[in-house]
Amino acid sequence: MRDSEALIEVLAKDMRPVDRVAPVWRRVMVWGPVALGLGFMATLMLHRFNTDWSAAHAAISVANVALSLTLGLAIFAASLSISVAGGRVRGKGWIVGGLAAWLVLAMVSMALSPRLISFQRGVGSYCFTFVLTAGAPMILVAIAALRRTRSLNPRRSLSVAGAGIAFMAFGLLGFCHPAEMSMTDFVAHLLAALVLGVGTVLAGRPLIRA
Repeated sequence: MRDSEALIEVLAKDMRPVDRVAPVWRRVMVWGPVALGLGFMATLMLHRFNTDWSAAHAAISVANVALSLTLGLAIFAASLSISVAGGRVRGKGWIVGGLAAWLVLAMVSMALSPRLISFQRGVGSYCFTFVLTAGAPMILVAIAALRRTRSLNPRRSLSVAGAGIAFMAFGLLGFCHPAEMSMTDFVAHLLAALVLGVGTVLAGRPLIRA
């Protein structure tokens, strides 16, 4: 078409306005409960241990659940933010402080364990299986949320999302895990988080690439 004005007019008629992306906090309020709900339902197929909330160290379990869920949602929000061009992570200092507090709680839990280093059969495997089972559907939710905006750096966005998923899964695990934790349990938690992170990147990278 030699007439550039006519070409522009034709293209303009075919174009549709781009919907504005909702603020990050609103997207987290929508996708976060969906991820947690699906993660919880996935774990119903597993044998669940009931946490004794009247035990002497129940406060540690409560703090662990609250901190893990808060960190999970905050880190998930960070992944949504950095997926947008020019997006910045708000409250980075609070997230770092929360991670430090989570490590302190983990050390306190391990200090309460009567057998800090245990290599008994089955020790840690339940935690590993639970975290993966809870996190698997959350990966799909995270990818669906990130596909709305895509990402110029999908590996970074998905890695951060995977970390958020891991902490949300830790929060669900806290409802059926005693305050005491052996080092084997802790290593199993970290390995499960690593698997979730790698799985999130591998599954989501071709789907959210800008």
